[in-house]
Amino acid sequence: MSKRKEVALAAGVSEATVSHVINGTKYVSPELTMRVRKAIEEKGYRLNNAARCLATSRSGHLALIVNNLKNPRYAEVAEAMQAEARARGYIVSTIDINLFNFTEDAVFDLISRNIDGLFLATYIDSMEPAIQRAYEQGIKIISGIPRFGQVLDVEYKNAIRDMISRLAELGHEKIAYLSGYSIKESSHEKYVNFREAVEEQGLLVDPKLIVDGEPPFVADMDAGYHAMKQLLERTRDFTAVFAVNDLVAIGAIKALREQGLRVPEDVSLVGCDNIQFSSYMEPTLATIRVPKAEMGKLAVDMLCDIINGSPCENIILTTEFQPGGTIGKRK
Repeated sequence: MSKRKEVALAAGVSEATVSHVINGTKYVSPELTMRVRKAIEEKGYRLNNAARCLATSRSGHLALIVNNLKNPRYAEVAEAMQAEARARGYIVSTIDINLFNFTEDAVFDLISRNIDGLFLATYIDSMEPAIQRAYEQGIKIISGIPRFGQVLDVEYKNAIRDMISRLAELGHEKIAYLSGYSIKESSHEKYVNFREAVEEQGLLVDPKLIVDGEPPFVADMDAGYHAMKQLLERTRDFTAVFAVNDLVAIGAIKALREQGLRVPEDVSLVGCDNIQFSSYMEPTLATIRVPKAEMGKLAVDMLCDIINGSPCENIILTTEFQPGGTIGKRK
């Protein structure tokens, strides 16, 4: 008895259904797909990926586009993508746009490697020509930008509103923003949400308290350290800070402490992403929780659906403000 027939009998489906699950040639319900995958694992069935690629004209290769491989946020997304991709017979390559030089020529290189689909976990406006070319060449794309295909994105508005509201309740009226990325980018919604939330509280958005990112726009601890030093050189007339991500917040704390300022006694501080390290800090970092693992799994699910011609809806994930020890009452 062939291995494929053994898998079909174990899953209680036809051999054709097993073939459709393996090759992605026809829509199979999630319930049947899970039964087939479980049977494949139990029977030790090894997929012939080379033969499958020849039969389907697909490479079984997906790509994750990020802007900082050192950011734990992307590591969690990549880990979840790898796990889901493995279950579906795919592999995932992670590409850092700051190292890859994301030009149109570079996208041709991607196309020549037969990438079936891309998940843009980050986006800057200068990438548009390259991504548009990839889209026109038939590469399936998941991103936060509707014109490139299906949308998988994160909504920060409500979490940032809750965060600013909490800071206002604690008496903070002058709240700074450390951008890391350029606030001029069309996709920099955190900054837009920050401004709106501050204004909703009847507070002033002071340009002196907005520290824009600098090229090459890598929002890491070093960027946070230098952004906070720049802010302190401008003014000390602020009592709270929102950093674009947790790494920037951690770097900012070092700069504050070097100036003899305590967190949260002198300055309250909030990050974003809820990376694992933030809960091990002392004090624990107030942050915005982002469903990173869920995002990675969904990215693969959506890309596979699109590649297979199955129904696929846009998904917007929600975030949540998570108070921590780095915020306190205004002195």
